[in-house]
Amino acid sequence: MKTIYFEKDIPRILATKFAAKHCKPMLYGGLNAVKFKTDLPDPPLPAGDWVRVKNIACGLCGTDISFFKATTGTNSAFEPIPGSKRTYLGHENVGVVTEVGSEVTDFKVGDRVTIRAYMSGCDTKGIRDRCPYCEAGDYNFCLNYGAPSPYDLPDTGAGWGDSFIYPARGLAHIYDEITDEQPVMVGPTCVSIHAVLCAPPQKGEKILVMGCGTIGLGVVQAIKIVEPDCEVWIMERVKTKQEFAKKLGADHVLEGDLYTATAKATGGSEIYTGMQGNKYFFGGFDRIYDCIGGNWSNHTGLRLLRARGTFVKIGHHMNAVTFDESPIWWQELKLVGVDAHGMEHWQGRDLYTFDLAQEWIRDGIYSVEGFVTHHFKLADYKEALKLALQNPPDVVKIVIDCQ
Repeated sequence: MKTIYFEKDIPRILATKFAAKHCKPMLYGGLNAVKFKTDLPDPPLPAGDWVRVKNIACGLCGTDISFFKATTGTNSAFEPIPGSKRTYLGHENVGVVTEVGSEVTDFKVGDRVTIRAYMSGCDTKGIRDRCPYCEAGDYNFCLNYGAPSPYDLPDTGAGWGDSFIYPARGLAHIYDEITDEQPVMVGPTCVSIHAVLCAPPQKGEKILVMGCGTIGLGVVQAIKIVEPDCEVWIMERVKTKQEFAKKLGADHVLEGDLYTATAKATGGSEIYTGMQGNKYFFGGFDRIYDCIGGNWSNHTGLRLLRARGTFVKIGHHMNAVTFDESPIWWQELKLVGVDAHGMEHWQGRDLYTFDLAQEWIRDGIYSVEGFVTHHFKLADYKEALKLALQNPPDVVKIVIDCQ
C-alpha cells in the first residue's frame, strides 16, 4: 500500500514548524512530519463492517497544507491527531470499493465512494456504539473524537494513497450521474453548502464573501441558490477569480479602500480613524462569510458589518489568533462557526450534506466546472503542496491522481 500521512513525532513536528516559519525549503526535505510510504502491507479488514477502497483521485485541501506545515498550535483547542500515532492525509477523494466485510449491506464491490466522516471518532475508528452526534449525522461533533479505536488498527490509509480501509458508515456513495472528474469537488461543495445553511441569507440582504478560493466560490453559488433575492459582493484581489465569481452569481467586487467601499455599497456612515490608526464606521453588510481565516480577516470583517449583522466563520487557522473583539459587543454582532458538513434540513427534508451536494451538481443547480485547475501524480505530492503554498492566480483546486 502507498499512503501519505502525518506522523505524531514531536521532533519532526517541531522541525516542520521551524521550517514553515523560518526556512521554507526545509519543508520539502526528509524532516517533515508528513511522510510518503510506498511499501506498507495491505491491511486486513479489522471487522465485518469495514470496506477496502481503491483510490482514483483526491483533492488537495487546506487541512492537508496545515499538516504539511504542522501549523496546529499548542494553544489551540483543535488537535488534529488525538488517539492515534498517525493522521492519513486526503479526504476529498473518489475511489472504488474492492472488498466488503461480511456485515456490510450498503456497499458492494465496484461502487464508487468518497470519504464522508473524516474527523469523526465513531465513523473513522469503527466504534459501533455511536455517540448521539454521530447517530444524528452530525459527525463533526463526535464525542469519541479522541477515543482509541476498539481495534488494533494497522496502517489504514486515506485519500492520498493508492488504497485504504474504512468503516462503511464513514463513506458516502457517489451518484451514478456524477462524472469521474466531479466527485473530488463533492467534499468542498459540502463545506460551502453547509456554511450557507448554517446561517442562511435573507431576502434583500447585502452580503460580502471574503476570499474566492474553492470554498468562497462555492459559497457565492450556494447563497444565490438559497436566496436569489440578495446582493453579493466579493473580496478577492485575483482578477480571474473575480470573473469566475461573477459567472457563479456574484454581483459586485469590493475594491479600493475596504471601509470606504463598504460604506458606499451599504449606505454606511463616514469613516472614522482612531488614535492608533484603526478605521471604523457605522453601517455595513448584513452578513459576511469569511472564507480566509486568521487575524486580518477577523479584524477587518467584523468592522465591515452593520449593527447586529452576522459573521460566518468558515476559513480558519488551526491555531489561536488575536484580534480586536470590540465590534462584537459594541455592535451586538452574531458569530456563527462552521465545521465542514454533516446533516442538513432543506426544503422539508433532513439529509446528509453529501447527498444534497450531489443532488445540486446532478441537477445542474450547482456548477463545479472550471474548479479543478491542476493535476499531480501521488509521488509528486510535494510539488502539489508547493504550488498550493505559492498560490498563483491560476490555481483553484489541485487534484492528486492516485493510480
